[in-house]
Amino acid sequence: MTELFKIAPEPRYLFISDVHLGGFSPEKNREIETDLLSMIDYAESMKMEIIILGDLFDYWMEYPDRPPRVAPSVLERFAALHKKKPGTLFITGNHDNWTGSYLKDIGFDIEHEYRMFDLDNNRIFLMHGDGLSDQVFGLPRPFFHRLIRNVYFVSLYKKILPARSGIGLMRLYSRINRQLKAAFKPGNPRLDSWAVHHLKEKADTVICGHHHKPLFSAFGNKVYMNLGNFFNDRTAGIYANKSFYLVTWDGDSNTFTTLNSTHFSH
Repeated sequence: MTELFKIAPEPRYLFISDVHLGGFSPEKNREIETDLLSMIDYAESMKMEIIILGDLFDYWMEYPDRPPRVAPSVLERFAALHKKKPGTLFITGNHDNWTGSYLKDIGFDIEHEYRMFDLDNNRIFLMHGDGLSDQVFGLPRPFFHRLIRNVYFVSLYKKILPARSGIGLMRLYSRINRQLKAAFKPGNPRLDSWAVHHLKEKADTVICGHHHKPLFSAFGNKVYMNLGNFFNDRTAGIYANKSFYLVTWDGDSNTFTTLNSTHFSH
C-alpha cells in the first residue's frame, strides 16, 4: 500500500470513525492514541486529506472555556497539522457532537449532519450513521439521540450541571452506551439497507461509521463503505487512484492492509 500511495495522483483521502478516544483503560487509551498518531503522520507524509466521520472521542461535552481533557496529544497533533493545512472535516457522531468553539479554533471544519461533494465526477455522501435531522433522507435518529443533540437540552444541561459534574456524567453515559452496544452483535441492518437505497437515489458512494462493523459493498460503480471501528479493529477507509479501499492500520509497521477495494470509473 505504501508504494501505491507514493505514485498515486491526488486527491487522496483517509476516512476514519469510531476511535472513541478516552473511553477505555489508561493502557488501551495509550495504544489507540499511539496508533492513531502514527496513522496521522503517515497520512500527512502521503499528502492524504483526513476526514473524520464521528465518534473520534468517546465523550465530548464542551463548556465555555472548558473543553474536556481527552487525548490532548491527538488534539495537539491536529492543531499542528492545521497550522499547515486547516480545515479537517469532522462530522460529529452521537458521542462527540456537544461542541463549542474549541475544535473550530484549532482548525477543524465541524459538521453535525452530513456532507456531499463531488470526487472525480462522482457524488460522495458522508455522515456518521446514527441518523439525520432532515426528514427528506428518511433516516431519523432514535429519540434519545435527538434529545442529546438538541440545543435546548444541551443548554439546560450546562446550566444545571457545572463543568466537572457535567463532563463526568457524560463520560459515564458514553461508556455505558458503548458497552451496551458491545454486548450485542455489531452491525445495523437499518443503516446498511438505507445506505444501499440511498446509492440508488442520490449518491454514487456512501461512507459512514457508527455500528462498529466494517463493511464494503460495491454495486457496479456504486460503493457503500462502513468504516467499522478504529478502537479495536484499526479499520479505516482510503480513496486513491480513483479507487476506494477498506483497510486496517498496523501501527508497528506503519502500513495498511487492504480488506476490500474497487476501482471507481465514470
